[in-house]
Amino acid sequence: MSTIKLFNIYHSFLIKKWYLIVYILLLFIAVLAIMIGVNQMNQKDDNFTIGIVDKDQSKETKLILNAIGDGQSLGNDLSIKHYNEKRAHNLLEKKKIDGYFIFKDGMTKAFYQNGELPIVVNTFDTQSVESIIILQLTDSVYSRLMLSMGGAMSYASLYPNATENELLTMMTDMLFTGLNRSGSFDEEPVKVFDTLSYYTISIYFVSIFLFFFSIFSILKMNQKDALKERLSMFHFSYEKLTIVRGIFSLGYTILWSVVGLWIIIKFLKPEFEMYNLNALIMSLSYYLFFLTCSFIFIDIAFRNAINYILKIGLTLVILLFSGAIIPIIYLKGLSGGLIESLPFTIVYNQLLELLLNNYIIDLHPMFYWNILIMIGLLITSIYWRYRQ
Repeated sequence: MSTIKLFNIYHSFLIKKWYLIVYILLLFIAVLAIMIGVNQMNQKDDNFTIGIVDKDQSKETKLILNAIGDGQSLGNDLSIKHYNEKRAHNLLEKKKIDGYFIFKDGMTKAFYQNGELPIVVNTFDTQSVESIIILQLTDSVYSRLMLSMGGAMSYASLYPNATENELLTMMTDMLFTGLNRSGSFDEEPVKVFDTLSYYTISIYFVSIFLFFFSIFSILKMNQKDALKERLSMFHFSYEKLTIVRGIFSLGYTILWSVVGLWIIIKFLKPEFEMYNLNALIMSLSYYLFFLTCSFIFIDIAFRNAINYILKIGLTLVILLFSGAIIPIIYLKGLSGGLIESLPFTIVYNQLLELLLNNYIIDLHPMFYWNILIMIGLLITSIYWRYRQ
């Protein structure tokens, strides 16, 4: 029987069992939708909006405001707005801003006379996390302002003949350097995955496996009867059916992988950018390749109880040792690094970094070795069965 006819037989069988595929698709879509929905509901607005009221109106306070700008130099997710005192007070009462600073009248004069900067901080309360953060931010900014202003005064003392323009230039440089967090230090950010986002990717990863497993099993439902009645007399018929069944399952699983990925990118809105799409496609292709080869290899090389035991083992490896359920950080060091070199672990790490951090990590040394090992096992099993 030709391969095309086998594809037609499987396609006709799937059409008769269309409701099974619909149930599986709806189940996975529903679970993904629930996870994304919960993720969106639990996302808090981490942006802080802080007002500044400049009652001093001196050239020094204007330099400070220019140095602070929109707040990005002080920290991420921070927005600085300039208001008058009445407007800032009303916005704070309505909780439209998280707090506001007041540069009091005579602030600059007080600094030159007493070495102090009388800055007033107003927050909605003193106990909330937002208020504590604003107060800590104020303390940080205040300390840097004092150092910058002190440096400017030292410059004026060392260079008494400096012109006003030179003094302003020096003060501007000091303020911009002092208030810019990244100006003096190299930033080494530590990325931590959000738990809900992490497990949303896990569900997508596991759903690809379960979808392939389901289609592969559904197509086998009438295979034994077909072999007994029509194909038992043909050499290599079981193996040929298994290979076609795997390729057919792969085609449908690719469709689900694309749909699931679109749902995640569209609604979860991860950090992923489209210029890393090729790397993402390569990771998913690697995953799908191993799923297809693994199931074909198990069905061709092993029968009866061993077949079921190996499929259960494969399921446990993907669920427990890929990082999808138990984060791989808790499994590092086990088995001399063997777990980290498993193909499914490599793929899951790549998916996490690409989708949640938009970051391509270095390929594991076993990346290509795993492909060669799997191709070798599959070709050996097919040749062995063909020779029998």
